[in-house]
Amino acid sequence: MTNINAYSVLMFIANIVLAVPLILAVIQQSKASMNIANVVSVVYILISVGFFSGDFKSFFSKLGLSISPVAYVIIAILTFIIARDFSELRVRNGMRKAFVLGIIMVLINVIDFFTVKSAALIPLLSLTWAFVICIIVGLMKWNIE
Repeated sequence: MTNINAYSVLMFIANIVLAVPLILAVIQQSKASMNIANVVSVVYILISVGFFSGDFKSFFSKLGLSISPVAYVIIAILTFIIARDFSELRVRNGMRKAFVLGIIMVLINVIDFFTVKSAALIPLLSLTWAFVICIIVGLMKWNIE
């Protein structure tokens, strides 16, 4: 149980570090900030796999999907695709994919509310708010040129 508590506290703090470049990237349509978010999420995949390697079932039943390696893999893949769109000046496509990223991650957090109950508050307070901002900004700049 100590391992699960240590992981949840670590990822609460770490998710705040991930949220900042995500927000900056979406607001500024910045490839560099999105690449920072990509690298951070890859590092979090490695941290998560290190903690999860002992007992997957225990972690998923106590913490859910939203701070698991599954969520960070989704974030890493989509931030890479969005950064590629921003670098090729396809900002409209990048903003639409940022909207999709926000929707997917908020849905994962909602699923966690039904499965792990109060443990879903960890990603809600540390990272899901950033995805809500991604959704709002993505909708506002849906047809940006």
